[in-house]
Amino acid sequence: MLAPLAHNALDTLLHARQASGWGGLFHGVHVALVTDLRDPDNQGRVKVRLPWLPDSAGAACELWARLATLMGGNNRGSWFIPDVDDEVLVAFEGGDLRHPFVIGGLWNGQDAPPTTMDGSGQNNKKVLRSRNGVQVTLDDSNGQEQMILETPGGQKVTLKDGPGAVLIEDSNGNSVKLETAGITINASAKVTVQATQVAVSASLVQVDAGMSKFSGVVKADTVICNSIISASYTPGAGNIW
Repeated sequence: MLAPLAHNALDTLLHARQASGWGGLFHGVHVALVTDLRDPDNQGRVKVRLPWLPDSAGAACELWARLATLMGGNNRGSWFIPDVDDEVLVAFEGGDLRHPFVIGGLWNGQDAPPTTMDGSGQNNKKVLRSRNGVQVTLDDSNGQEQMILETPGGQKVTLKDGPGAVLIEDSNGNSVKLETAGITINASAKVTVQATQVAVSASLVQVDAGMSKFSGVVKADTVICNSIISASYTPGAGNIW
């Protein structure tokens, strides 16, 4: 890799451009490549290479550029930093090469976007996807509005309108679904509930199982059963079966 230009070398380059008729200012926007993210001043800057800049000395023109983000302030704001080798769009304050800003990222023939436009051209989806595939999808399809959060390992949370539902799924086949009709829990294996006390209130609790097993004491106001199979039985008031 070519060595980056020092600050005084930038001054020399600008003077040389002026003398040769190129001009010393860079107005408009220009493409650049990100080469480093380790800002020595911890200001959230990225180092960019300007591959298009004429340089008779053969040195690479690399600059630390400030990042124009969604929001920025003292210890707050949005943190979306481009990765090394990403193509970005840069501009220079007053056209001065020594004061660069990264104003956006670019897709190209090699770096593809994270999704494509739907066939109808309705632009219903907005997608935020990280380098390793963590993705947030906002879907504005009429009557099916939803937000999806998913990981590359198959974990997924869906918040959906019309009909409304909240669906949580994992890569093991487990799911929890909240909808108008109620809450449905599906487990690929075992469901475990642990607590110091569990209170269940319902007009009817239905358990369908080949066998239900309880340890300790089972206390009930009324027990209605078709048959009893027991190794022992203690009769008492009301225990007439």
